[in-house]
Amino acid sequence: MTCSFLASLNPSTSDGDSYHQNGCHENVAGGRKSGDHRRYFVALHWVGMKPGKPTERVKGRMPTIIDLNAEAAKLTMLRGQTSQTTPAKRKGSMARLGLYRDGILLLGTSAGTGPGHWETHPEDELIHILEGTRTLDIVCDDGPPRSFELRAGMIAVIPQRAWHRFHSVGVATVLSATIPGDHIERDVDDPRKSTPGLDIGKSMRPPSIIDLDAEVARLRTVRRTPQSTMADRKGSVAQLAAYRDGLLLALKFSGKDHWESHSGDELIHILDGTAILEIVCDDGPPRSFVLRAGMMAVIPQGAWHRFLSSEGATQVAVTPFPGEHVELDVDDPRTVERKPA
Repeated sequence: MTCSFLASLNPSTSDGDSYHQNGCHENVAGGRKSGDHRRYFVALHWVGMKPGKPTERVKGRMPTIIDLNAEAAKLTMLRGQTSQTTPAKRKGSMARLGLYRDGILLLGTSAGTGPGHWETHPEDELIHILEGTRTLDIVCDDGPPRSFELRAGMIAVIPQRAWHRFHSVGVATVLSATIPGDHIERDVDDPRKSTPGLDIGKSMRPPSIIDLDAEVARLRTVRRTPQSTMADRKGSVAQLAAYRDGLLLALKFSGKDHWESHSGDELIHILDGTAILEIVCDDGPPRSFVLRAGMMAVIPQGAWHRFLSSEGATQVAVTPFPGEHVELDVDDPRTVERKPA
């Protein structure tokens, strides 16, 4: 689903140019031959941002706030997609929600989708089924491709370099965090046997399949303070899976959390309730953003932030490590000494 949309963008077109946001990214185009087809793919690279210590701050970057319900309402249903469906026919069925780390967030809706093309990505891909059902076919060992049914409320983490594809019978609305990679547009059963001359890589790890609804149902809401310990939070947080250099977490909380920052962008999805995101994103005082159920936030690398909720909230967090935090109840974390997280 994801790679076909991105790979079809020629960076010389206006669609390719739309990846530029506030001068933070640049496009690098390259050709990739997949079977008898040649497409462009877009690689997103940070400009002026290099991996470093968590204390290195990136000033002037605002969080990206996304209303998933509003974005989904704008989409038009794509019916009968195949591996050869053209970008023109896919138009309107997928939305680019924003940039996330060195990739992009996508939202798409379709129905009656046959087996799509095989694709692979240089990093883990995150798939969240918001509505309907999709089947994931994936090469994760030396045997034939395996299939997993993903229903609404489920998440899959697809390991880097693992060849995979999706198909469905009914309606499916899918959120993904992905990075462009190789793809094969032929309608084949196994990408390893049907593409002579193409270097086929594979992961030896199976995907992480998570029933998010079931995991959240086990959690209890804990009222937090900046001084809350891990023991205090027991039962309110679930580690769902590894994702890239961090973790995928689900948590329920109310109250006020400590200030924290991370070595990479953090992705937050509010599943239930309302939370206030306070964040340091410039030289002024911290700013506040209200996040309701169905909303997401991409918190920039190195930005101090915390969450507050009077009524309680349930959220999924895609959190990189390492990081820092401040356990004091202060208005501005820049005024106190930091501690490693």
